[in-house]
Amino acid sequence: MKTSFWLVSLFVFSIALGQDKLNNLDENQKGLDLFYKGLITMDYELTKRAISVVPNQNCKALANNLANSISNNKQGLVKIVDSTDVDINILGYLNSGYYKQLNDNANGSYQAFSKAIQLSNSNSRISALKFSLISMLNLLRKQFFIGDNSFVPFLNHYQEIAEDETDERIILLFEIGLLSNENDRMESNFQGFEKIERLDYLFSNVSNENPLKAKYYFEKAVQLKLARKLDDSMFFFNKSKQLSQNQAMNKDIFEASIWHMATLHLVKKQMDSAIYFWKKSKGLSKKLRNIFYNERLGSWIYDAQKQYDSAYFYLNKSNLTEALLEGRNQRFQSSILAIENQTEKLKLDKLELDNRRKTNQNYLIIALSVLVLGTLTAIFLQKNTTKKRQLAEQEALLKQERVDNLLKEQELVSIDAMIEGQEKERQRVANELHDDLGSLMATIKLHFDNSKMSKKDPSLQNAEKLLEEAYQKVRGMAHSKNSGVMSSQGLLPAIKKMVQVITETNALEVSVEDFGMGERLENSLELSLFRMVQELVANVIKHADASTVSIQLTQHEDNLNIIIEDNGKGFDRSKIDTGKTGMGLTTIEKRVEHLEGNFTVDSVQGKGTSILIDIPV
Repeated sequence: MKTSFWLVSLFVFSIALGQDKLNNLDENQKGLDLFYKGLITMDYELTKRAISVVPNQNCKALANNLANSISNNKQGLVKIVDSTDVDINILGYLNSGYYKQLNDNANGSYQAFSKAIQLSNSNSRISALKFSLISMLNLLRKQFFIGDNSFVPFLNHYQEIAEDETDERIILLFEIGLLSNENDRMESNFQGFEKIERLDYLFSNVSNENPLKAKYYFEKAVQLKLARKLDDSMFFFNKSKQLSQNQAMNKDIFEASIWHMATLHLVKKQMDSAIYFWKKSKGLSKKLRNIFYNERLGSWIYDAQKQYDSAYFYLNKSNLTEALLEGRNQRFQSSILAIENQTEKLKLDKLELDNRRKTNQNYLIIALSVLVLGTLTAIFLQKNTTKKRQLAEQEALLKQERVDNLLKEQELVSIDAMIEGQEKERQRVANELHDDLGSLMATIKLHFDNSKMSKKDPSLQNAEKLLEEAYQKVRGMAHSKNSGVMSSQGLLPAIKKMVQVITETNALEVSVEDFGMGERLENSLELSLFRMVQELVANVIKHADASTVSIQLTQHEDNLNIIIEDNGKGFDRSKIDTGKTGMGLTTIEKRVEHLEGNFTVDSVQGKGTSILIDIPV
């Protein structure tokens, strides 16, 4: 009897404690709901007031950091602690996403925003979900410089939960800005001018202090530009530039407005103004995407002035930058594919959430009718079973990872051993040529010099000439075999030296172009890269029947890009014997993969071959 009394008392106390926590949770959610509405409308005074009424200190700190990072376009690193609190986790993922975005880590930012969307959606945090979707859409708009439709599921989901004119403004801005990229807009094939008329009405009462106003002017200017109303377009680009100039969160709008103004002056053949705004835009460009557009604009300007050398220079630079952008976009696309099913199931998740809520209500009714002890026992058994299953799954994954890593390490050791053997064989042949045969020929020459025979004898003179020529060829072969990447040289000088030797034969014209090749790389990496280039050029000499070869080396921040192109007969890679020894294409490709790089072969029979090596350094 006493046992039953204590169990009932414990149950009543638990209900009272839970009600108190529920009240605090409601206050916390109200404050955060107001906070997210401030971020959505870019009303940062509202966000400050909302943060002040949030009772949870962890939520308050994370919210304050997130608001500062967006309004000031910079952020300190926030340590995210695993928590059972949904709101803390959503704020943590949003903070992480913006921190990684500001540090040019688009993949990490995409994953963080995806988790924020998933948590917000599954827990019915509508305001948080809206802002998480806005964050993802802004990320995708900045990431892709070539048309892409990855944003469509997120934009559609925002349309499903839209509630008022504020949401309509945001949706229209994203529709106009994302449904066409800059290249499409220049071709005037984007139909969005009718949406601007609706935006004119929606923004008629919005203050110029609101950062959304600058975005509205920018999109309107773009549509006027499409309609060839150049003076009107210039007017609104100038307004968007003026409004966004001192708004850190609209830095991209400010830079884009200046770029478009330069293009408008170019179209109007106002070259002095076009060059002025182009130089200003180029000076602001820090990100690779903006650098590409300014390099391409430079080629247009110089082409219009008929300065074709400069136009070609900037066009070539923009092509190289475009290649780097394409590589970065490929890596970003891979990150998207890893979680693409998540965005496709947002509707199903919402339905599942409704069913789960009904099920939980039923569980609550059942829980009130059963003994506390039985409920606790059931929960304990459920958690114990789930924990065992998770541990078993983690152990299986760890075993598979260990097997994969061991296979990769064995393959890398095999390739390293082959390359080391090649280097030792080159060194041995070079030493024998130089020390044995070279010394022997030098001694023979000495005997000729000391000979008492007539120095005017034509046969003796011819013999001395041939002997000297043979001696120089032996020395050249020794140096050629021993032309590794020495510590006193470096990758670029070694390649140029190799090219000089090949070019002197007059059998093949080889050129080297380098961009951004500054500091030395680690010596073993330089040696590996040199041998790859040496082997690829040797393949051209032996198989391609080419007359010209171009070697381009580009180093940008932490990436090294090597392009080798020839005008030979090309080949079908599927017919190449992958079982031959030596550093063939397959071995080079595996070596590049182990260096965490990309190896691409583009060969058309009769039109030559291009090989691209992209390696992080």
